[in-house]
Parts: sequence; C-alpha cells; structure tokens
Amino acid sequence: MNFDNDCRPVCGAADIVVEKVVYDRTGPTGPTGPRGATGPTGPTGPTGATGATGTGVTGATGATGPTGPTGATGATGATGTGTTGATGPTGPTGPTGPTGPTGATGTGATGVTGATGVTGPTGPTGPTGPTGATGVTGTGVTGATGATGPTGPTGPTGATGATGTGVTGATGATGPTGPTGPTGATGATGTGATGVTGATGPTGPTGATGATGPTGATGEPDTQALSAYSTPAAVAASGGALEFDMNNAIVGTALSHTAGSDTVTISQPGT
Repeated sequence: MNFDNDCRPVCGAADIVVEKVVYDRTGPTGPTGPRGATGPTGPTGPTGATGATGTGVTGATGATGPTGPTGATGATGATGTGTTGATGPTGPTGPTGPTGPTGATGTGATGVTGATGVTGPTGPTGPTGPTGATGVTGTGVTGATGATGPTGPTGPTGATGATGTGVTGATGATGPTGPTGPTGATGATGTGATGVTGATGPTGPTGATGATGPTGATGEPDTQALSAYSTPAAVAASGGALEFDMNNAIVGTALSHTAGSDTVTISQPGT
C-alpha cells in the first residue's frame, strides 16, 4: 500500500483518521470498518517547574510631611558617674528666630566643635502622601511543560471492511518466442529382449525336377567333413535338438560347429 501527497493524518482527541489512501493496483475500496474503541487516557505527566516570581515596580514614595519646630536646647547636666537617671521630659521647642544676614566668610582657623545638643522631640507625623501608582504586575516565566505521559493502550481494531474486487485487466500481448535451446544428448540405445522364435511353418510342396544340366568337367574332389560327439552319449527326444559338446575332426571350411551347441553351419552350397 502506497500513500500519495494528499494523504494527511488528521489528529483529534485520541483518534487518527486518514483522509485518503491510494492503492497500487486494486479494485474499488471496500466500506470503512467501524472505528475501534478509544484507548484509555495515559497517566498525567509530572507538573512542570514553578515559574520565577514576578517583581512588580514599587510605587512612588509619598511626599514627606512638614518638619515640626525645633525645641530649645536644654542645659548640659554635669557628667555623673553613677547610674544614669531617667531622662526628663523634653521641653517644648521654641519658635525659630529669623535668619540673620550672612556674615563675611572668615578665614580664621576652625573653632572646636561644640558638644552636640540633646535631640529635640520628633515632630508630629505629617499627613500621609498620596498612594503611589500601582506597580506593573510581574509576569513569571511559565515553567517547562511536564513530559507527556505514556500513550494509553491501542483500542481494539475495527472489523475489516469487505475486500474490493477490481476488474481484471486485459491480457498483455504474447512476448516473442525465445531462441531454441541446444539439443539434448542422445539417450542410450535401448536393448529389448529377443522375442520368442515363431513356430516353423509347414514345408512347401517339392518343386518339379529341373532338367539335368550338362556334365561338367571332372575336377579335383572337394572333401568337406565334420565329426562331433557327446560325452556321455546324449539322447534326443523325438523332434528335439541334439547337442554335441565335443568336436572330433573338421575337414575343410564349409562346415563349422561350436562345441556344446546343437547347430552345424554349412557355408558352401553343393549337390
């Protein structure tokens, strides 16, 4: 099965739907089987790290209230050597006199610093200044997303749709005949068993005696003779073959016999 460029999985919830499937060479697609049940949701991944705490901009400080009048400096008491007595109540601060004109700048040596007077009481707190503008709300960095929990087990596979049956394509043209292969080696010649000798046919009638030919010239005698015997003497049944197992003497070449056979061969015609 192949997918072309239009095949795009669409993910929704825990299901995957394939929009288009293209097969190589098949018939029409069978109906889609029912969708399998959705697998159980995997466990929730661990919580991401807490983002950094946002820091808002501090509002402007309200205006400082007016300073109360400075109290009169009390007389310096004698330096006691005993335990320090309780501090007496601070007298009320007198009004500040007008500032005199600035004298000429002296160039003499700096005089000895006088003793520090007793600090006067703190003046009443001035009215509270207006509340500064609210600082910008800090936006903490979002913590990293926790790892995705393992995927739940796959739901059971839906029933298989009916198999489509495509139309059988036309039969292609027959290809050219290949070259003839080499001739195989000739098999061994079979040797069948010799068939049974058929029965001897009846003897035909004797033909008419031919005319006597002229007497030939007297020649040298051509003696042909063969002597064979059986040891012990063999007895042949009526009409049966008689075998001779020994040859005694053979004169000439017209007669031949193989010892132990029942055949005498005459190789020269005569009268």
